[in-house]
Amino acid sequence: MENAFRSGILAVLALIFISSSFANASDSPFIVAHKRVALKKLNPIVERISVSIDVYNRGSATAYDVTLADDSWAQDVFDSVIGNTSMSWGRLDAGSLVSHSFEFESKVKTVYYGAPALITYRVPTKSGLQEAYSTPTLPLKILSDSDTGKKIEKLKRLQSSAPPAFHHHRNQTLTAVRSKMITIPYLTALTTYFSYGLLFVFGQLRDFFRRIIDLWSHSSLQGYAPICLGLEDFYIRRLYLRIQDCFNRPISSPPDAWFDVVERVSKDNNKTLQRTKNVSRCLNLGSYNYLGFAAADEYCTPRVIESLKRFSPSTCSSRVDGGTTTLHTELEERVASFVGKPAAVVFGMGYVTNSAILPVLIGKGGLIISDSLNHNSIVNGARGSGATVRVFQHNTPSHLEKVLREQIADGQPRTHRPWKKIIIVVEGIYSMEGELCKLPEIVAVCKKYKAYVYLDEAHSIGAVGKTGRGVCELLGVDTAEVDVMMGTFTKSFGSCGGYIAGSKELIQYLKYTCPAHLYATSVSPPAAQQIISSIKVILGEDGSSRGAQKLAGIRENSNFFRSELQKMGFEVLGDNDSPVMPIMLYNPSKIPAFSRECLKRNVAVVTVAFPATPLLLARARICISAAHTRKDLIKALEVISSVGDLVGVKYFPAEPNKQQLEEGRVKME
Repeated sequence: MENAFRSGILAVLALIFISSSFANASDSPFIVAHKRVALKKLNPIVERISVSIDVYNRGSATAYDVTLADDSWAQDVFDSVIGNTSMSWGRLDAGSLVSHSFEFESKVKTVYYGAPALITYRVPTKSGLQEAYSTPTLPLKILSDSDTGKKIEKLKRLQSSAPPAFHHHRNQTLTAVRSKMITIPYLTALTTYFSYGLLFVFGQLRDFFRRIIDLWSHSSLQGYAPICLGLEDFYIRRLYLRIQDCFNRPISSPPDAWFDVVERVSKDNNKTLQRTKNVSRCLNLGSYNYLGFAAADEYCTPRVIESLKRFSPSTCSSRVDGGTTTLHTELEERVASFVGKPAAVVFGMGYVTNSAILPVLIGKGGLIISDSLNHNSIVNGARGSGATVRVFQHNTPSHLEKVLREQIADGQPRTHRPWKKIIIVVEGIYSMEGELCKLPEIVAVCKKYKAYVYLDEAHSIGAVGKTGRGVCELLGVDTAEVDVMMGTFTKSFGSCGGYIAGSKELIQYLKYTCPAHLYATSVSPPAAQQIISSIKVILGEDGSSRGAQKLAGIRENSNFFRSELQKMGFEVLGDNDSPVMPIMLYNPSKIPAFSRECLKRNVAVVTVAFPATPLLLARARICISAAHTRKDLIKALEVISSVGDLVGVKYFPAEPNKQQLEEGRVKME
């Protein structure tokens, strides 16, 4: 547990020092910086650090009533804070700079990374003074004493140029810290281990008595080895089957914002489940319906029906035989144009896209360096390639560079010859964490060491970016710097299949060599038409602004929902703008409890446990859609908050100012 705790702290510090030294919100009139002004060693164990926070007013208004509140300290790092950490200035004119100092004591060599200084300010208006909030500062790298004068000058230079490190809601600092610290509380870890241990012991006892009964009754096949072996079989029989009603729930309607969940019953202690004729109308928080195209659409659906009449449901052939229609060629052209690549090739299944492409791109003598939390399709594709596979710490460019340096120095196993090819594989949004890839830093490392970049945008294409073009657009990375771009059509586009986009030479090579293109049945024509039509809506080619509204809706819904969950005290992983937000559950008993209680209240959530996640990191994965209304989200928050209190999964103290949800409900009424 100490290693887990240290890993969490190191993850926070890595986030901090990768962050820029200065940060501001695009809608804030302030720039804030921290400076360590003194360090006094009180004894061999404890030191006292004096800190100054400088606030520079870059706004155009003449005066502000400003209150600085540093009330969200990381108590696991700092032992005590000395003095008043709040300060008010009655008037702060545009272009002026003020400072506020305080002290804290901590263990020697503790790294101070700044408080998430929340600034409350009032702006003069025609109707009087109106209260608003700025985005808190990010944890900042502290400047030395000699940099004091330089810092003030830099603040002034940055008043018009400092880019927002994060944006969209004022609680971002808390978001950044919590998303990186998957540190299990000691009591939670203890009870989780105890629960799994208890289940394991009782499961083994039941298996022992079952074997005795089988031998006595001769019910097993004599001389045959068991067809199912290993801990996986034990886990399925003794753990998974107890809660299998929480998974694979059938639905009887399109997976829109609300859908019909079919009720099931079991007469044999959950070994088997039978469907009933009863359905529950539930709020859908589990589907990857990011832009709301999974349901009937006024533009897409009529064109899909027309393509069904013209082309039939299936081509019944591979692409190289009779499986290429005009829809397939148009789809590939549109996908290439949409993602910003010269060419693209499409496949009938997203999972196969990764697992079939990687063995074609690289083989024996090559090196694949994969993020430690990459999707299973990438893992299987890498294993099947025959290349040497190494992993780097999740979303950590510095560790990626370390692995690259070591592998380039060592060369191929046994022969130590240079690698024939090196491919770095990452995801745009990690589906189990909701985190955005640190793509700019990773691309820079790959360029430095001449390694290819393979980007899986299954969950990011269509879901993030101003025009829905994924993490490259969101993070400002030129698509020319990403060698292979992969994505799926099953999330944002409401269809099925996947694509690979790259240079014309690469795509031509894949079409001649990839088994998924040569032998598998091509994408269904109606599915292809759905993708084409949804891209047109996103780009506004349908003659409306619905695409822009959907993109704005998914972003606003995601950031609102994440912010409110964190205010309630849930441990929520992921970054802003990501529509995927896991709520940590940890204990195995809380998986079925959380899922079943939400379903009773007509909110359908997806719970995820081992083997999809590490054994101790069970979670509920919330997926937000542009189809959700604010009323839907408020209802979901009320239910999740109630269930969270009942089940006991609010691992953080609730924030004192939780009025946004209540105010939203009042306005709605």
